[in-house]
Amino acid sequence: MASTWLDSDSGSLKGALAIPSNITRLSRAIRSQSSDGIPQVVYYHFGVGAGGGLFDRLLGGATGGGLAEIVREGYQFISTNWIRGDEIFIFGFSRGAYTARAIAGLIGEVGVLTREGLPFLPEIFRDVQHQHDPNYTPKHPDIPFRDKPSFSDPAYRQELQRRRLTSLTVPIKVVGVFDTVGALGTPKIGWLERVGLQSSAMKEMTFYDTSLSNCIEFAFQALALDERRYAFQPTLWEKFPDNDTVLRQVWFPGAHSNIGGGYDDQQIATITLAWMMAQCQPFLDFDIDYLLDQWEDAEEFYEKQHEKGKQWSFGKILDGMAGIYALGGMKVRSPGRYCAVDPTNGKETHDPLEDTHEYIHPCVRARVKLGGPGINDRGRYEPKALRDWKLMIEARDDGGKWPDVFWRSRLRPEEGFVKILPEAPLKALETELLQYDPETRDYVLRPSGVRQRRSTRDKSRRREDE
Repeated sequence: MASTWLDSDSGSLKGALAIPSNITRLSRAIRSQSSDGIPQVVYYHFGVGAGGGLFDRLLGGATGGGLAEIVREGYQFISTNWIRGDEIFIFGFSRGAYTARAIAGLIGEVGVLTREGLPFLPEIFRDVQHQHDPNYTPKHPDIPFRDKPSFSDPAYRQELQRRRLTSLTVPIKVVGVFDTVGALGTPKIGWLERVGLQSSAMKEMTFYDTSLSNCIEFAFQALALDERRYAFQPTLWEKFPDNDTVLRQVWFPGAHSNIGGGYDDQQIATITLAWMMAQCQPFLDFDIDYLLDQWEDAEEFYEKQHEKGKQWSFGKILDGMAGIYALGGMKVRSPGRYCAVDPTNGKETHDPLEDTHEYIHPCVRARVKLGGPGINDRGRYEPKALRDWKLMIEARDDGGKWPDVFWRSRLRPEEGFVKILPEAPLKALETELLQYDPETRDYVLRPSGVRQRRSTRDKSRRREDE
């Protein structure tokens, strides 16, 4: 069985039809069973800030209210349904992405509780929450066993396993997220912090381990190049030397909801959906016709708006600098140049993230070089996030048919920061969407302006001199 847990910020609300997020659409695209008859069980959860009245939704989304409950419910679903041999997939968007990473971290720390261990989940969960609090006194010191140590002591986990209350070292096949925001799962808004509405909620979230756990086999993240609300700074993964996770974090054109879905114009979100599905296609069976229908729906949207059809990657990018989050200010995103965050307070340090495995998606190149529209469809697309990067298209040293495409930093080299961001390779499922746009397809698959690498040119000159 493939046990898939998904967390979303939107999909429907009180019976009203809403524009679906990519998590909603991903849950609909997963077949009920694989081609070889293995059940693919999906559990879908509305995200933080998705329920209640308008004020409740805004406050819940901004403060992360209810996050602990969602983490616990998602973890409980997996523990209830998982049996050895099952594969676990966890997906999320925005704060739901943080939640997905928190659940994965919880599995990495606690394992998966057995049916005998599940009744003790509330107390174990509290022990995990307070494992780094020296003043913590357990409400039930003899649950799940007598004389229990702090959860930070390895003896706690060992005793859980000895009593067959948990299965440790459970692998997670995939954690796939769309634009994780907030180091502690909550966009930071200055005035909410000043009145104490965010600080208390964030304090409760500092225990979550959202780093790249060794139990995760594959980790995929789609990131928004053009999101500039300060409150929506992205949270990237980094790989540590002893980590074997296959990590891919890819930058796409667009703001936060262009990447995770939810805008009227779903074209870019459908490209990111296709990318995520393509990453997971070796492990999950999808209804590909559903994806193609989503692309055709995006094209029909332009017809209904009496607009000319848009080229692949030319979907509308909204500014987003309005409403409650605009009060937090603005900050241009900076691919390849993020620093580690202090997990106790969510503040950025001066230590560069290393081994982040960041890529730029080909649709960025297409939108830039083919004269795609800028923010709010004004002017040409010139992403400020890439103002310090230069697109390079160079012949391969090995004489290969296709050139190397990458982005090179124009900045002075600094220790710890990358100089090169490779272009992400397109997978077969992604190119199916390109078939709807032959002109863009030809450019993307056969980029023009190829030049020899400098080293190759230097060798040629030396041969001529000889």
